[in-house]
Parts: sequence; structure tokens; C-alpha cells
Amino acid sequence: MSDEMRIIPMDETTVDIEQEEEVCSPSECAGAFAHSFSHSLVQGPIDGVTEVVNTIVGSRVIPKVEVIKTPEKAEIGTTRWQAQKYGSGAGLIACLFIVGRMLSRRR
Repeated sequence: MSDEMRIIPMDETTVDIEQEEEVCSPSECAGAFAHSFSHSLVQGPIDGVTEVVNTIVGSRVIPKVEVIKTPEKAEIGTTRWQAQKYGSGAGLIACLFIVGRMLSRRR
């Protein structure tokens, strides 16, 4: 066996430390989902257009516009974090659906 690879034996006294999961109530999880959904649906496109225009022009022509505040980051793996991730994913899909519908009507 090479010096780079070595096997570390697990003795019987090793204990896996489990983190206590932060459980949010259904209304808190729904709120986290809705906030992330609306942020992705509304604020995401605004930030994207602002960034593209400012990059093309080479200066800050459009100031930072914040219609919906960024959701507070939840601890990874918690139910609140999962609700935020599902909400932002659903908001992105809804945004893409709306843009696709707008583009298909122009034909």
C-alpha cells in the first residue's frame, strides 16, 4: 500500500454526531417556499436584466432595484432549507414558462 493511501480503522468508541434538525411548522415552511418562489419569479429577472445592461454598457447605468428581499439562508438540510430550494426552483420554472409563452406568441 502506498504512503498516500492508508486505512484508518473505526474503533467501537467512535460515535456519529447527528445534528438536531430544525423543524419548521407548516406555515413557516409555506412562507419560506412562497418567499423563495416570489424572489425567483420577480427579483431574479430584474437582477439578470440589470446585470446584463450594466455589463454591456460598462458602467452602472441601472442601479440595484430590490422589489423582494433575498430570503434569509437556512441551515443546509433543514426542512426550511428544503422549502426554500423547492420554492426557488418552482419560481425559476414559472419564470421560464412565462418567458416561453411570451416568445411563442410573437411568432
